[in-house]
Amino acid sequence: QRRVHGPVGFDFGQIDTFNKPEHYHDYCQINMEDFANNQWRVEHCRLADLPDLNQDNPFVRQTLLNWISNLIKKYQIDGIRIDTIPEVAKDFWTEFSQAAGVFTIGEAFDPRYDYVAGYQGPLDATLNYPLYFELKAVLQQGRSMYDLRDHYKRMGVFREQEVLGNFIDNHDNARFLHCYDNLNRWKTGVVFTLMSVGIPIFYYGGEQGYAGGDDPNNRETLWTNMNPKSALYGFVKAIIDTRKTHQTWASDQIERYVDDNFYAFSRGDVFVATTNVDKTINRTISYHPYHNGEILCDVFFPDNDCILVLNGVFNVVLLNGEPKIFVPRNPSELQAHLRGAVSQR
Repeated sequence: QRRVHGPVGFDFGQIDTFNKPEHYHDYCQINMEDFANNQWRVEHCRLADLPDLNQDNPFVRQTLLNWISNLIKKYQIDGIRIDTIPEVAKDFWTEFSQAAGVFTIGEAFDPRYDYVAGYQGPLDATLNYPLYFELKAVLQQGRSMYDLRDHYKRMGVFREQEVLGNFIDNHDNARFLHCYDNLNRWKTGVVFTLMSVGIPIFYYGGEQGYAGGDDPNNRETLWTNMNPKSALYGFVKAIIDTRKTHQTWASDQIERYVDDNFYAFSRGDVFVATTNVDKTINRTISYHPYHNGEILCDVFFPDNDCILVLNGVFNVVLLNGEPKIFVPRNPSELQAHLRGAVSQR
């Protein structure tokens, strides 16, 4: 007998395992307004007309818990990403996470801080949709970068920000460059994704400049276009290398400077400078973790974009909306650089 695992209307008999009406909630469809004001309907009605399992049914509940436990053990899975978590009650996710016994991160596609944070506890973490929506507002819509200060304050409702999944692009949304065709703004979004507190999630194809629209146009073919020598590939690699070398995840994120068009923060000895405008930005930084005489170099142009910390301050210049990431120049590298400069004279 042929078994199916997709949308079947009301003929549950053709579904494998969950083949009885009592395995599902009574029919109703989730409306867009339900997400804002009717959580019961979100948890009990159909999303995109998919039959909605009733996790309060003992057979359904235990079968799902046994399934995830066995799956994790069989394939030795380290962690799982769970889709559309608001459509299922939180008490089930608590048991599901316990049955899995590994790291669990869930998708709550919503900009509300309190709402998304409510799912950290039942699961270990959530995707950082509040950051995603904030970055779009600041980088695409021209909102003040003071909003980022407010954002990080509001993130205090989460139990543990360090394990949230940061992203600027994913398979559910039109790519950043489709919505806003500005490469430096996308680069800034990537810098926040990879350098902010949290677990970075980088969506494939960004390093090739993909700019697809809504699903399925944002799921472009990569294997025919992969170019590890592209400028964007090098840009992303430089950030990842910096993150690894300096182990930024082990250091707090500290705001160092903010105004309407400039936002800077540090993690350990790494200094991140960003802007949301396409013009020259020049800022003097006096609140920082460095000592007089230290030389800081931009990881994207380490040989020709360095600055000196002098009298307790240093100047940051951003051109045409570019982001920069500064790290102290290694003394041995500095000596080699100076010897090379002298030998060329």
